[in-house]
Amino acid sequence: MAEGKFSGPPAALSTDNNNCGNGCDEKSTEQPRAGLSRRDFLKRSNAGAVAVGVMTGTGFTAALIEPAEAQVAAKPAAANAAPPAPLKSRKLTLDIDGKKHDVTVDVRESLWETMNYQLGLANSNLGCDRAQCGACTILVDSKPVNGCTVLSARNGRGQKILTVAGITKGPGVAGLHPVQRAFWLEGGFQCGICTRGFVMASYALLEKNNKPTNDEIKEALAGNICRCGEYPKILSAVQKAAAEMRGEKVVYTAPLITGDAPVAVAAPVANAITKQFEFAAPLGTIEQYDDLASELKQRPGILGVAGSERTIAPTWDPAKIDEAGVRRALAELGHAVR
Repeated sequence: MAEGKFSGPPAALSTDNNNCGNGCDEKSTEQPRAGLSRRDFLKRSNAGAVAVGVMTGTGFTAALIEPAEAQVAAKPAAANAAPPAPLKSRKLTLDIDGKKHDVTVDVRESLWETMNYQLGLANSNLGCDRAQCGACTILVDSKPVNGCTVLSARNGRGQKILTVAGITKGPGVAGLHPVQRAFWLEGGFQCGICTRGFVMASYALLEKNNKPTNDEIKEALAGNICRCGEYPKILSAVQKAAAEMRGEKVVYTAPLITGDAPVAVAAPVANAITKQFEFAAPLGTIEQYDDLASELKQRPGILGVAGSERTIAPTWDPAKIDEAGVRRALAELGHAVR
């Protein structure tokens, strides 16, 4: 080969099938290859699965990701089967007022529905059926709950369910729980739809705190609504029930029903004094007056209270408290008088 002159590729590198490299004229017997697609190449090269590195706590592990066709073929027949039917009912035992009741309930059934429709227990009233009014309040493990929304199926594992029927100790007024007796004799009800709920919510409060303030009572009863507006009497009833539970002598002014056991009732005071005072600062609403009157009645010697947002006329027993004491009591309650 002359220097600087290219005479073609060496025979060993030639792609010409007719060039044997030794000058022969034999034709090659090799047939041309058929075209190879990308899919065929992947299949033949065993690249149908791709290894993907997945970071773990100690390093990488290989997770095999198969082609879509292989994944579909690998699915077990059971995976395509219809899902099992959801559970619709349950057998359980409800502990209500110390008695066991074996029932089969719909898993969507409320505790109120079970007690009324299945067991025939009229121990709570249904008001709004939306957990807004508290008329259906009962206790589950000492906590007040709305019977209209608590599911029966969730209360069959030994929970203690308590209703107004479970706190009564015997017949007549004397057999009532102090809270029940106070609501009855103090007049803490009108139509009675909300009363069972108020009684149970009050019971839950007084079991933990038998000397509550009016604000604490309002907080405990915030989930209960009285459409008749008996709130002043309800507050007074809870306070008197609390006093009885503390062991104090309680005086009720409501008349007794003939045949009931005797309960302390206020006796007329011959020398009782009634005087009207004007508030140094008028009250904002009649509700403020109601709260003040309820609290003033709890003071020893105060027999009754009347008035409005501008004036108040307490009646007291002069043997237990004088006018100065009445004025001092009003000032301590935050409403001084002239």
